[in-house]
Amino acid sequence: MEFIRYNNNPKNKRTGDCVVRAIALVTNRSWEAIYSELAEQGIKEGLMPNSRENWKKYLKKLGYEMQKMPKKENGKRFTIEEFANQLAKEDKTYIIKVAKHLTVVKNKNLYDTWNCSTRCVGNYWIIEREQ
Repeated sequence: MEFIRYNNNPKNKRTGDCVVRAIALVTNRSWEAIYSELAEQGIKEGLMPNSRENWKKYLKKLGYEMQKMPKKENGKRFTIEEFANQLAKEDKTYIIKVAKHLTVVKNKNLYDTWNCSTRCVGNYWIIEREQ
C-alpha cells in the first residue's frame, strides 16, 4: 500500500470535509457537486450534509453497498494498511469508515489528506460497477 496525499477541496483546505472528499473521489465528481447534493439531501431529511445517516443514504442511492467490518481469524480488526494489502482488490475502490473519519482505498492505495493507514477499518462501501 502506498499513501497518496490527496485533497480535492477547491480551496485546498483541511476543514472536516472527509465525507465530501471521499465521495467526490470515488464518483469522479467535483467536491462542489457532492457537497451540494449532500446539503440538498440533508435539507430534505433534516440532517447535516456530513452526518452519518445522510451520507449513508446518499451512497446507497448511488449504488454503493455497505460491507461489514472485516475481522481477522483471531477476531482483531484490520488496519487500513492491512486491508489494502490483504483484502482490497487492485481494480476496486473502497470508501472506508474509521473512527470519526471517512477515507478511500483505490487500487490498493490510500488517498487522503493525512496518513490514516494505522487506523482500524470499520464498515466499508464498494460498488460493483466503477463510476
